[in-house]
Amino acid sequence: METRDIEYILAVAAHGAIGRAAEALGISQPALTKAVQRVEMQAGLPLFERTANGMTATYAGTRFLERAQRIRLEYEDGIKEMLGIRTGEQGILRVGYSPSIPGKVILGACQQLVRERPVARLRLRRRLARDLLDLLAAGELDMAVAPAPQKQAVAGDFAVEPLFDDRLVVVADEGHALLRRRKLRLADLADQEWLLPEAHITLRQQVDAAFRQRGLPEPRPRIEIDFGSTSLFALMQGTQMLSIANEGGDAMQHGLRALPLALEELDLRRRIGVITRAGAYLSPLAQRLTALLREHSR
Repeated sequence: METRDIEYILAVAAHGAIGRAAEALGISQPALTKAVQRVEMQAGLPLFERTANGMTATYAGTRFLERAQRIRLEYEDGIKEMLGIRTGEQGILRVGYSPSIPGKVILGACQQLVRERPVARLRLRRRLARDLLDLLAAGELDMAVAPAPQKQAVAGDFAVEPLFDDRLVVVADEGHALLRRRKLRLADLADQEWLLPEAHITLRQQVDAAFRQRGLPEPRPRIEIDFGSTSLFALMQGTQMLSIANEGGDAMQHGLRALPLALEELDLRRRIGVITRAGAYLSPLAQRLTALLREHSR
């Protein structure tokens, strides 16, 4: 197999059609078709099912694509490592971070890095933790600052450098009547309106599960959001809505306060860390940013 055939096969899978993949690769459709046939002949199995709508990976093709993606990432890591040896650091560092990470940690560390390394360039992405893991797995990020993955099946694909532990809490506008109570139980929140992430997001699922475990109806979100921006907490000002936020985090800048809800009622403790692909090459620039993140998270 030619090395470029791996890129061709991955492109066909990504675009779902020979025509679109050939256009993206800048080659002719017949050349790409021959490449796919060449690989299928070597594999001894069809990798794609041809349909009227395009190309869909077969069972064998799906398994092959998983290995091809790992080979591509290993090759890219090898090139990065050689560049790192030659130049002393990698020029562009692609960093993702979760919206729930305190700004002073991630932005403070990045600010110090660009002061220290005038030629370094950063590409930042702010995404939900699950999206960050997908980007890492696809090789589109070098590192992410986010809650450590909890699912064992997922966690094994990544390496985590712990930074700090934090806790998410239920918050309300500073004028909310529940803030005058000394101690609350989850049952006291059952009839409240909420601002919450959408149902497919892990945090929402944790909150819903906590209510169900106590035989309570799941929270009624008046507003559903993707938590892409903490400025959305401004929607809660002067309302009776509840939401989830970092204890002492950015939400408090919008006049919100944590409700006195016992930890055993809703345990949303997390471990925040620098997450990378297991076994991936980390450039000197990535290693330095990791050290700065540790300093800024103390």
